[in-house]
Amino acid sequence: MLQRTVSCFITCLLVIALSGCDGKIKPGNSKEEMSGVIKTRISEARMEKQPLLYETMGTVRAINSSTLSSKLMAAVRAINVKEGDFVKKGDILVVLDNSQVGAQLRQAEEAAAESARAHSAALSGAESARAAAKLADATYRRYQSLLKEDSASRQEFDEAEARNSQAQAALSQAEAMVQAAGHRVKQAEAALSYAKSFNRDSAIYAPYNGFITAKMAEPGDLASPGMPVLGIEGTEGGYIELVIPEAHVKNAGIGGKVGITVPASNDLLIEGRITAVAPAADAKTRSFLIKVSLPPDKNIRSGMYARVKIPLEETTVLSVPSSALVYQGQLTGIFIVDGEKKARFRLVRTGRSFDKSLEILSGLKPGEKYLLNPPSNTANGSRVEASS
Repeated sequence: MLQRTVSCFITCLLVIALSGCDGKIKPGNSKEEMSGVIKTRISEARMEKQPLLYETMGTVRAINSSTLSSKLMAAVRAINVKEGDFVKKGDILVVLDNSQVGAQLRQAEEAAAESARAHSAALSGAESARAAAKLADATYRRYQSLLKEDSASRQEFDEAEARNSQAQAALSQAEAMVQAAGHRVKQAEAALSYAKSFNRDSAIYAPYNGFITAKMAEPGDLASPGMPVLGIEGTEGGYIELVIPEAHVKNAGIGGKVGITVPASNDLLIEGRITAVAPAADAKTRSFLIKVSLPPDKNIRSGMYARVKIPLEETTVLSVPSSALVYQGQLTGIFIVDGEKKARFRLVRTGRSFDKSLEILSGLKPGEKYLLNPPSNTANGSRVEASS
């Protein structure tokens, strides 16, 4: 009884299912995906001459960079600046204890004044001796004439002659004293100048406009000659110091243009010129030291890392602008334009990088046309219309 009921139920289900079908399967329709027309610039792949570049690393240096130190052994009384401060040429940066130097200066001033007075007295004595010598000479000549006329005795003539000789000797002595006093004045003036220089050296001045880069002493420290106190760098710009192997030094002529990239300044790209090439190579590394000029830029600071590209020679390669390349994950491709004026995505393999283009090693042939700057909505199979 149960089996009969189940059989009837299954039969009913089959009848209902068959009644909903007419026995034919209608064919499905698939619409072809149509892409819009892309208006963009089209270029033709061609072999072009590109410069071969040698890339090396360098360090930014300041044109003017100094370590300021004391010329005296004295205690540091005050330091008027700190790291990062801007200073002008002649500003007083550090003040040293000048009590001992001041005493030496006053002593030198007194000695100079005393020597000047002695020189003045010697001049007065010389003038007096010169007048006495003139009178003695005139008297001598007068007695000489009187002796010839037998108007004066021999004794009187001898006395006049002796007085004349004494007066001339006194004049010579007075003139020698004037000369000696003059030398003492010069010595005193030199000692005074020396003491004044020491007095000036009791402060450290800014040698040029710039920024304080280091502070190596504090008030109360004992400064000694040659002891570093402050570091300063000028604002006239900087240069890059780098080394290149001996094989490429022939391409690094003075005045040659190079490309510079400073990664720490948002990959700043600038142009520099070679300003100096060491005349001799380093015997250990077989490399030459080179200096490249840098324009003033507040974003570039000494000590930064820089990449420098030095042109070597030209080579002929197949290259395309960087804007033509499309990156999809780890793949690099380019949209070429086929004979039906449709964009076709093709994988390419790139090589060396040049100024604004990349070398194409495979995937593109000379004469093929490609999209110079494909829009973001470009798809494989999109129709392309060239724009100016």
